[in-house]
Amino acid sequence: MKKALKLLGIIFGSMTLIIVLMFLFNLCPPDGPWPMPPWCGHKSFEPKFFETEYDAGILNKIISVNMADTWGRNYNFMMFENTKDNIEQSFDRASKFAVEVYVHDFHRAVYENSEENFQSLNYEIVDEIFSNDMRDESMTFEDMQKLVTIAHQKGLKIGLKHNIAFVDIGKYIGSKDIQKEVDEDHKNFNSLHSEEWINDYFDKWEKRLVEKAILAQETGFDIFSIYPNWMQPTFTGNEELANQRKKQLIKKVKEVFNGKISTTVDRYGFLHGNNGEEDWTKYDFYKDVDIIEFPFYNLFEEYKANDLSKEEIKQSFEIFFNDLETKANEKNINLTLMTTLFSYDDAINKGIIEYHDILNKDLKTVKSNYKHQENMLQALFEAAQDEKYIERVNINGYWWDDAMDPKVKVRISLAPSIRNKPAEAVAIKWAEKSAKEKLKN
Repeated sequence: MKKALKLLGIIFGSMTLIIVLMFLFNLCPPDGPWPMPPWCGHKSFEPKFFETEYDAGILNKIISVNMADTWGRNYNFMMFENTKDNIEQSFDRASKFAVEVYVHDFHRAVYENSEENFQSLNYEIVDEIFSNDMRDESMTFEDMQKLVTIAHQKGLKIGLKHNIAFVDIGKYIGSKDIQKEVDEDHKNFNSLHSEEWINDYFDKWEKRLVEKAILAQETGFDIFSIYPNWMQPTFTGNEELANQRKKQLIKKVKEVFNGKISTTVDRYGFLHGNNGEEDWTKYDFYKDVDIIEFPFYNLFEEYKANDLSKEEIKQSFEIFFNDLETKANEKNINLTLMTTLFSYDDAINKGIIEYHDILNKDLKTVKSNYKHQENMLQALFEAAQDEKYIERVNINGYWWDDAMDPKVKVRISLAPSIRNKPAEAVAIKWAEKSAKEKLKN
């Protein structure tokens, strides 16, 4: 027994010595199925820059980039990677086509006795922590300062967005169908919100956002969102109350934040008046903000593209944008297109795929299609360039490093990130052409 313990001690000591020496001399192991040490970072991830066959036009609109909505460690599921280490190189790369960058902060609801009860008022909205699901965490004041400093150094304006979880997202670890479980939780969460719950929620969310808006003002953020990206409550039957409370929330945030305020509208609700859950004809809170985002993942059935050619997709976009223009003009507003264009076959019609769902057998059969994503972005720019009500195109999901599967577990090859994909060349080409035209004028 003593010999075995001694042997284990020698092995452990030797491994510790090797790791210390590797750290001191900045040595890295060869590429393989094992995770790289933290100091090696993403040296094995190769940055790629493509060319595109397409010509660019003049896009008299702001091009923004929304970083992948994660903060902190383990976004590649390899434990060593950290968004905090990749701000400079990510913003530098994004600045080749964007003039604004958006990042996400994280919040969570903690219930009394730690048991989820979606009807309960006995919860607090607090910081998200890494140990909850070995991923996302709330930003510190220092994080916010660093993000703003680097963004401004790169010539980018920067906006702060928010994600909030009303469930313990650690429960999804090991799930073989994350999307199904997430959808079920979201449905259960929004099955019934009483008037009392809604007022209590807005009291808490307003307090939390005002605190964050003060920090955003102090650190120099240019844009601040009031919208909870996930998991946002719906207010069926109480839309007028929710509209009033959202207007009050916007007013409170404006009292402490001098930059632009943004929000997101529901795409079905805005375009059709009802999304099956809420009557959006009773909402007009979005008129009180500076930036109104219309999220786009795929074409609705009535605009479906019959084939995946760039021209066919462009025609579908043009019909879609005409209807969207009618709504925008009715409400006398401009819109930001929040584009989430996935890179797999027929994504233009199918939309969202949970590319983090690495244990899902069905995901393994999905094939990436970079050309399709390139076609979509080119078609979108061509169709949108003369649409005056579209003031901004925000390209969503930009990855925090140059990683790509199979070197990492996450199926980034299917994700909406254009980084290291041909669609990025489309964005760069349009940005450069538009910038040159602006210099002429």
